[in-house]
Amino acid sequence: MMDETREKLPLLFKCFRDSLVGKNTKGIIHNINSPLQVLSMQMELLRMDCLKLKDRLRSGDASPKDLEALMDKSIERLAQVEEVVQKINHQISVIGARVSETDDHDQGTPVMLNQLLEEHVEFWKADLFFKHKVELSMKLPEISPVVVMREDLFRNVMDGIIFSCLEQIRNQPEPRMEIKCIPGSEGVKNHKVIFSHSGPAFAVDEIAKLFERFSQMGADDFSAFETIPLAHFSLLLADISAILLGSSMDIEARHVICRL
Repeated sequence: MMDETREKLPLLFKCFRDSLVGKNTKGIIHNINSPLQVLSMQMELLRMDCLKLKDRLRSGDASPKDLEALMDKSIERLAQVEEVVQKINHQISVIGARVSETDDHDQGTPVMLNQLLEEHVEFWKADLFFKHKVELSMKLPEISPVVVMREDLFRNVMDGIIFSCLEQIRNQPEPRMEIKCIPGSEGVKNHKVIFSHSGPAFAVDEIAKLFERFSQMGADDFSAFETIPLAHFSLLLADISAILLGSSMDIEARHVICRL
């Protein structure tokens, strides 16, 4: 890959990440709006509970047991409010993780692979097709592998692969995806994350030629990629990110294997 091309990669990745946030804006609003509606309802019910308690105190005929029951109900309601607030905060943190800037010289930090995969799938549920139409199976090990890596680069890898898989199954009558994590041997860095889909096979040979073409292009040649399928381009970005991450990626007919 030519040096001037490499210099443009951070901007290219950022544009792709930001475009996904924009593309999924409707779903992001939908996913945050639902718990907000529940929160509004719970707050109104809590207000009514407090008014009941206030009336009983004013009446002077409420027994300590009655007052305690009303207080317990209010405390239970507060716990439900807290749970909804946690869901909203989680949605915000999932989105925030995608827009935060990362130092390109960062050597990486220990990452719980299971947790990162689950959080990333949570973001992709902003794609309402993925959330409501795709039958997703996640097969994660009982004990999560811990990998030292740049999290932003692996998010780029996952984005590119998931996007391309969704493009392959978007028009299928029964769209399915599977994400499987296979831990490596103890003390050996050979973990595998396998993304599979039920749609038409990837054009593996055509994608390989695209990757080879990119490795030889200069910084002024990006316009040549305007006509290639989005699924292929997103796999290209995933592959570049995997290389920068120090991992590798294999593309098969209906599977993409990322080796960490």
